[in-house]
Amino acid sequence: ASTTADAIAKLPGPVTLGFVPYGTDIAGLAVRARAAGHELLLQVPMEPFEYPDNDPGPQTLLTSLTPEQNIDRLHWVMSRFQGYVGLANTMGARFTASDSSFGPVLHEIARRGLIYVDDGSNPRSLAGRIEGANNSPFARADVVIDAVPTPTDIDHALDRLEMAARERSVAVGIASALPVSIERIAKWAKAAASRGLLLVPITAVAMKNKQTASQ
Repeated sequence: ASTTADAIAKLPGPVTLGFVPYGTDIAGLAVRARAAGHELLLQVPMEPFEYPDNDPGPQTLLTSLTPEQNIDRLHWVMSRFQGYVGLANTMGARFTASDSSFGPVLHEIARRGLIYVDDGSNPRSLAGRIEGANNSPFARADVVIDAVPTPTDIDHALDRLEMAARERSVAVGIASALPVSIERIAKWAKAAASRGLLLVPITAVAMKNKQTASQ
């Protein structure tokens, strides 16, 4: 909770914050984050290849379940707090590569007017193809900022994110709420405008992707 409070306080409003559906005060922290100007994502536990040895948590969406069972689990996850603009995966390498399992979940997310954000960890994820076919707002992380959680490596990852944004006009970075990540991202963000960069919330990226796909 203290690290989450640091993220809310130290990161600028355009930085979108993701919350897992567990914890005793998740609803209260979500309210604080929204009051500080952050858009919120709900992180949905999805089946990795090593499941159950590698378990994202209770109510994980599984390829062994029927679409109806996964939708029931999705509804449980979605009931944990309010005010999020979209959903993102937690793990999910096996689940996001299964059209028959993942497709109905993405359809349900889009039906509710929410965006979907892929964390970029699975090159076989079908999220982009399915959301593109549905003309639904979608975003995918281009850079995992703290894959190596040291100050130097985080700074290098932020440089790559900046380069990607200049090449493609928009780029998405994702990071965990590690104290070192919060510190380096906050420092980088303070000087972003002076380098000609505009930080935007995730909905701006997702809607831009939707408009591009529909043209």
